[in-house]
Amino acid sequence: MNNLIESNHTTVMPNVGQEVEKTRALQEVQAAIFMARQLPRDETRAYRKVMEAAKRLSLAEKAIYCYPRGGQQIKGPSIRTAETIAKYWGNLSYGIKELSQNNSEHSSEMMAFCWDLESNVRVERIFKVPHIRDTKQGSKILTDARDIYEKTANDGARRLRAAILEVLPSDIVEDFITECEKTLVGSNTKPLKDRVKDMLTLFEELGVTKEMIEQRIGTKTDNFIAKNIVDLGAVYNSIKNNFAPIDQYFEMPSAAEKQKEETEAKLKSAGKDGKKKQYEPTAEEIEQLEEIYGERDEINE
Repeated sequence: MNNLIESNHTTVMPNVGQEVEKTRALQEVQAAIFMARQLPRDETRAYRKVMEAAKRLSLAEKAIYCYPRGGQQIKGPSIRTAETIAKYWGNLSYGIKELSQNNSEHSSEMMAFCWDLESNVRVERIFKVPHIRDTKQGSKILTDARDIYEKTANDGARRLRAAILEVLPSDIVEDFITECEKTLVGSNTKPLKDRVKDMLTLFEELGVTKEMIEQRIGTKTDNFIAKNIVDLGAVYNSIKNNFAPIDQYFEMPSAAEKQKEETEAKLKSAGKDGKKKQYEPTAEEIEQLEEIYGERDEINE
């Protein structure tokens, strides 16, 4: 009769799904490296394609951003520039991955990477993205999956841009930016007056007035040249992509100045026939003017 021996050791079964996924990912990397070595990039042909892409107006308008630093405006290539050059340069693997998500701390651990499969140069950026959005009412914790995705993707785009630009040749990037500026200045068939009008409309959506723009440029919009549109386009991209707040680029009007403009606009209002009409200010408006100017106008009884 055989004795039965009980064992306290527990056999851990391998996770078949994880093993298959690891094997598949390894095979994909090996295949990508093999193809990159078999079909190396033609740098002359890639450079020509990059320069041709810079002549497209819709791309050139999004190619540059700027941000204030040390009292100066620093310009640089946007994420669209990095992605476009990487696509034509070829044999690059890049992207953003969410490594983990901590619901108790309301944050995600992310990784942005760019890998040159030919030279085996790889750049990684590992960072945390808090699930918090700043609003006018204060900070707001994000709980919706879509809001969290948009926040992580937006913050990850900056790190991805930095990773791609670190791998790409710097002279290719500089030549692309120069060609984009030429496109913005000279290759636009739309009249300059219409381009200025379109730019003002875009800034109005961000809360930037015509007067604030004129104060920054130092002249009236009627005197704007193509170079001003290029510079303002870079500022718009920077604000839109949350590189810096509006008050870093424009002088914000005070509450008293806003109240003054609103009150004076009412006092100068015209009738339906377009002619000036006699406007009798209310007691409240007179009090507002007194606070603004520091004195009360004499009213003849």
